[in-house]
Amino acid sequence: MRIPHKSTTSITAVLTVLCGTSLGVFTGTHSVTALPADSITRVKNLPPTQPPSAGSTKAGSVKWMKNPQSLPAAGSAATGAFAVWAGTALRKRDWTGVSRTTVNLSGATGSPLMADWDGNGIATPGRYVSGNWFYTNSSTGDPQWEQLATFGGDEGDIAVTGNKDGDGKADIGVFRAGVWEWQLTKGGTLTEQYGEAGDTPVVGDWNGIGVDQPGVVRGNTWVVPNPDNSVRTFAFGAPGDFPVAGDWDANGTTDPGAVRNSGTWFLGQSVKKPKKTVRMSVTMPEGSTPLVGSRVSVPGSCPTVTRAAGVQAASLVKKIKKPMTPNSNRKVAGYQEIYATLVDGVRYTMSNDLSDRLASRAYMSYYDPLSVARTTEESIRRSANSALSAAILVSSSNYKKENGISRTDVISYARWHIRSIACQHYSLTQGGWGDTWQSALWAVTAAQAGWLLWPELSRNEKSYVAAMIASEADSVAARGPRYFRDRAGNEISAGDSKSDEVSWDLMAPALAKAMMPTHPHARTWLEASIAQSIAAFARPSDLQSTQMINGVSIGVRLPGTNANEDGTVTNHGIVNPDYTQNVQHLWWAATMLRSAKQSVPESYFFNADIVYRALAVVQFASPPYAAPGGTVYQPGGQIYYPMGVGWGNRRPATFVGVDGFANVYAAPDTNAASFLAAHAYDARALQLRFTDGRMYSDGKVEDAYKLGKEEYALQQVALAWWAGAWIDRPGFRVDKKAYPNIRLDSGYPGL
Repeated sequence: MRIPHKSTTSITAVLTVLCGTSLGVFTGTHSVTALPADSITRVKNLPPTQPPSAGSTKAGSVKWMKNPQSLPAAGSAATGAFAVWAGTALRKRDWTGVSRTTVNLSGATGSPLMADWDGNGIATPGRYVSGNWFYTNSSTGDPQWEQLATFGGDEGDIAVTGNKDGDGKADIGVFRAGVWEWQLTKGGTLTEQYGEAGDTPVVGDWNGIGVDQPGVVRGNTWVVPNPDNSVRTFAFGAPGDFPVAGDWDANGTTDPGAVRNSGTWFLGQSVKKPKKTVRMSVTMPEGSTPLVGSRVSVPGSCPTVTRAAGVQAASLVKKIKKPMTPNSNRKVAGYQEIYATLVDGVRYTMSNDLSDRLASRAYMSYYDPLSVARTTEESIRRSANSALSAAILVSSSNYKKENGISRTDVISYARWHIRSIACQHYSLTQGGWGDTWQSALWAVTAAQAGWLLWPELSRNEKSYVAAMIASEADSVAARGPRYFRDRAGNEISAGDSKSDEVSWDLMAPALAKAMMPTHPHARTWLEASIAQSIAAFARPSDLQSTQMINGVSIGVRLPGTNANEDGTVTNHGIVNPDYTQNVQHLWWAATMLRSAKQSVPESYFFNADIVYRALAVVQFASPPYAAPGGTVYQPGGQIYYPMGVGWGNRRPATFVGVDGFANVYAAPDTNAASFLAAHAYDARALQLRFTDGRMYSDGKVEDAYKLGKEEYALQQVALAWWAGAWIDRPGFRVDKKAYPNIRLDSGYPGL
């Protein structure tokens, strides 16, 4: 490790890179080539969002509706697909800025349902088949059906749900030719008589008394009870419409609704004024049945956040400290290329997302990221990488407007990703992503994007970011480090080091500590990050070391190792440079603490230089390694893979990020500045082959990462740019204090 210094290394050798079918030659003093301006794809305007100044500045001021607002929904038990649409206005003739949230369950038999099964104000899917009731409390993602109860089952029974006993949880019932049979969540049953054979049952709190009552629809004639137990009869909709009932304006009373042609919803203001309607058009999946969802947050907020989770999230905002956001250093060799690559790469991701990948969701304030792709990794990580790249661009440079894309456009795009990703985190939304493999990395990426743009975020957005990163930090602290080999050298996870998982895990508690230094868990987060950083790249010789790191006797306390003796990392069964470069996570975490003007534990630098040398200095003889041998870092920015290629053979951007941090923190003899410039030039050369800002050709030869290779490459370029802002930055302090509660073999349960 070294204290950051200003790089004076110059590129004197000519770096030759293959650029399409022509050969481009770059030196340290070349001019930066720009992409042709007429190739720019104009990006769409995103939906309007709540401005940063909206609402009170006091903690806990995020507004909630007194009563849950009912929302149009649809579902099919046969396909298992359910969707809920949330508008941004309560009282308009037409709803605009609609968001959609989906839940995907396994296909099954029965009638689809939607109800608030646990009383948290959010309606979630259910189904009824022959007296058997199934449900999930998840409001997004891919949950499994759970058995709820057995009730009803007579031929012709129609399943109904409602809050009959006043506890807020859905009671289940059946309508049978005018007879209503209920099973109550508080216990017992209830029988009611209302309507007749052939009626369609509808349930609601028609009079605002706090419990639901039965109602029926005949054709397009509604019959519902008055407060004095008389009957109110009125026409609503047209014959053939599908009747639905919900509290569309969240005033505590149920209103009529009608769905026409499986897509146009007419929502009445009340049973007293049914002619005053709001119209909403949605694209319902073929074969789905209209249902009624609900939300408790005001329009413009995350539609699936529960009241309890939202209140807890709002309480965190006052604990957040804004980061330092210095501009990067353009005088360092390669940084002009890095900036140009970043600008054009952000333009590419914006154009690609808003015109192609996410074009069908560009009108949504919250675009339901978990349903974007088949895997959660692609759905969340890809967009998080784009958000962080955009946030670094506008927070660490003087970017104003390039190629018709303004600073405001870039910020709006980043916020769109940040709030959508955070909204569906499990800390806010039941069934959301998180507390799983790699989720700490995704949370850090999205949360850092939000933190860098903190003054630009709305109150809600800030609370969602804080809740997401605090929850992931707790999860990391609770599970503790993992290891590739035990103390005897036996592989615990054959062929796969845990260095990548441990090193990305450490960043969540590090960022949470940086953002919320006064949080009650801040000390635990710091200790957890110290433990993870010691474990991340521990080597076999460390097991006999007498070294003390933050009060930890390394040789005595380490239960295993994750790196090889020469600093290389084994993954996918090979010595793998693509995983060795994860040493950047140590330096990334250190820089986040520096952004908060906090000291950096010495553990964050444990073995970092040694691991980086495995890229820049260590020689691989051929044989036994693949020809031609030598160092991983080759002249001209090329990468040598000693035991074969894992993710493609032309990925310079993958190493720009680690080089950017190494140029700040690694020892001078690693020549990080030279390698940074070489990889920056090569990445820019790859990008210049195209007119839209992308970097890689189609296929797996250059980069085989199919879950967002462009966004990952751009994130690495962005991190290199951000790292450059910390070269020679004053105030860097290394924390060498002893922390007596460090746990290298277990986590901190109970968080």
